[in-house]
Amino acid sequence: MDLETLIIVVFCLVDDFVRDLCRGRRLRQRGPAPVLADSEVLTVEIVGEFLGLDTDQGLYAYFRRHFAHLFPGLRQVHRTTFLRQAANLWVVKHALWRRLLAMAGHDPAVALIDSMPVPVCRFARAHRCRGFRGLAAFGHDPVAHQTYYGLRLHPRIAWPGVITAATLAPANEADLAVAPQLLAGLAGWALGDKGYWSPSLRAELAPAGLDLIAPPRGKSAGARRWPARLV
Repeated sequence: MDLETLIIVVFCLVDDFVRDLCRGRRLRQRGPAPVLADSEVLTVEIVGEFLGLDTDQGLYAYFRRHFAHLFPGLRQVHRTTFLRQAANLWVVKHALWRRLLAMAGHDPAVALIDSMPVPVCRFARAHRCRGFRGLAAFGHDPVAHQTYYGLRLHPRIAWPGVITAATLAPANEADLAVAPQLLAGLAGWALGDKGYWSPSLRAELAPAGLDLIAPPRGKSAGARRWPARLV
């Protein structure tokens, strides 16, 4: 399937979903109708993610340059207008994700939990940043070996790679503090790195039928190994 055909297929699927979601109600209570249809904005974001376009500016510029014939409204709206509309569709995106999750085949009894940094501004501007005030915080990125200002994304992934839950927390909140919320209602096995090692949390989750498996903390080589049954 070529890229243009993929875009058309994704748009048709998304547009059908938005129509079903809006049946009997309106997404907007006031204001003029947007130049770009919500289905178009969602399609650009979905296909852009598939293509690895990880910046707002790159996403907007790429589709405006190469696929304006499919999205003629892109030439009529400013980038900030496009981004504002995309941000305001978060409720629709969440509903779409839940619909796709119900359709995707996965095993909820085998889950992987982890976390990753989500900076909200450059480090030098952190003390002047007003966005996410009261939620963002300073945290450590162990992969980049540096401090950053922002949030931390905590996803839960079911076999064979389907994201079944996710939550955002301040960057200084420990993985263990978020784990109970992320694992609520699960039964089976949950795998995590040494940041999730906690005999007390494991004992707390066990009565519900969930076995939290993580390598023990410690500096010795033996303490960093996974449990023998996973090796």
